[in-house]
Amino acid sequence: MTQEQPTTTVPDLNSPPFSRLFVLCGKQITAAALEQFFAPYGTVEQCHLVQDQSTGQSKGIGFVKFAKTSEAARALKEADGKHIEPEPKPIKVEIASSTVESKPLDCLRLKVKCAAELDSDAVKTEFGKISAVNSVQLVPDKKSPGNNVAYLTFESFLDAALAYETAKPEHKAKFAKIKPRKVSLESQPQETRGFFRPMTRRRSSALLPPTKLTVLCSSTLTQNQIWRLFDIIPGLMNCSISHDGGSISSATVTYNNTQSAKYAREKLHKFEYPIGEKIVVRDGSE
Repeated sequence: MTQEQPTTTVPDLNSPPFSRLFVLCGKQITAAALEQFFAPYGTVEQCHLVQDQSTGQSKGIGFVKFAKTSEAARALKEADGKHIEPEPKPIKVEIASSTVESKPLDCLRLKVKCAAELDSDAVKTEFGKISAVNSVQLVPDKKSPGNNVAYLTFESFLDAALAYETAKPEHKAKFAKIKPRKVSLESQPQETRGFFRPMTRRRSSALLPPTKLTVLCSSTLTQNQIWRLFDIIPGLMNCSISHDGGSISSATVTYNNTQSAKYAREKLHKFEYPIGEKIVVRDGSE
């Protein structure tokens, strides 16, 4: 009679939302040390370090998954900038990208259902008992006539997380995406329009910071997959990929600062993605 092997439960990385953190921690930190460091902030469901496939050495990139969104929010607030022995440099903690497309500021906004008789002040007062609410926007609920939908923006990620977890079931609270505002030149005063127009004089490429990377990768990868890989480094602004019909594709990845671009090149050059196929990461000027 064969004995059944115990099954390992893998947590859903997207449930609850924003409960997974990305950590830049240095190559000397072990997964056990990382988990021990974050354990005081809540229940750690999963903790692992990204390793170099050829050497097995840690790349100094870790992921920590908590059981609750508020635990991740508290860890983000209190752990960012602290030290984990024996690394002398402070760690950097960010909300990790997931298979659900989201932007960092989306963790500050909730969408809740509420009765039509409640005005914005009443909704703000109700949720303000637990969290710091910056603003409330009410719109009619198209799916439930006679009721409203409230969009609440909070002071911090932790405030939003606590409100999300303590909201009444009838509120059906969930995090809501923040849509970027489009700036129209025609809507601006004549004297300020010049600030919104692109500069026509080009600077020498030698004076521009190296924030753009060129990535050679397998043609099986999509733009979304490349985005998710490079989004583990904070500061990603843009990603585009071109396929020429061959086995190798070229992608352009842009960060909003030189340090992130440099770190991405250092950490992800020759990284196996997918397994067995190494990507090549170069400065965009090369």
